[in-house]
Amino acid sequence: MTVIDITRTAQEAPLYPGTPPLSIERLSDVNKGDLYSVSKFVFTSHLGTHADAFSHFLPGSAAAIDRLPLDYYYGPARVVTVPANALITAEHLRGRIDSAQRLIVHGGGRSYFSKEAADYLIACGIKTVITDAWSVAPPDNEAEIHQTLFKAEIAVVENVVLDGVADGDYIVAAFPLKIKESDGAPVRAALIKT
Repeated sequence: MTVIDITRTAQEAPLYPGTPPLSIERLSDVNKGDLYSVSKFVFTSHLGTHADAFSHFLPGSAAAIDRLPLDYYYGPARVVTVPANALITAEHLRGRIDSAQRLIVHGGGRSYFSKEAADYLIACGIKTVITDAWSVAPPDNEAEIHQTLFKAEIAVVENVVLDGVADGDYIVAAFPLKIKESDGAPVRAALIKT
């Protein structure tokens, strides 16, 4: 069995425009004579590799991250490479998903889903989409793409790193932190190949 870490290191992950970087304050430090080390972190709910809750773009009673079922984030998954720096269309995915329920898209970190591709994912029965881009949606169409996926109850994990990962079938584990009523949370994501 091989376990491949696909989580970006929080301090090195690309930041969504306008979001602050992780800040770490050391409250105590064994290397400075303290009995134990403790750090205080300040970060956004969408730092680095993270899961979006449905409440990130849907109002009202849309599920927050602590209410999303864990099976969204664990199970069989398929890695598919699409053109880098592209708007992903249904044609990029057609015939490549088969019966996969969790789709991991490798697009060089800058490929985003079109509305057509989002609708195709729904038609294919995808339950989770994972991307190496900082968002599933292009900056000029964030709301429509997220809302389309979330209304269909498709979970989203963004900002994984897929360098050197071959296309194919894996087990994915990408559990978000359980933060009550949060619109998203960081995850530690891994692919398992048996």
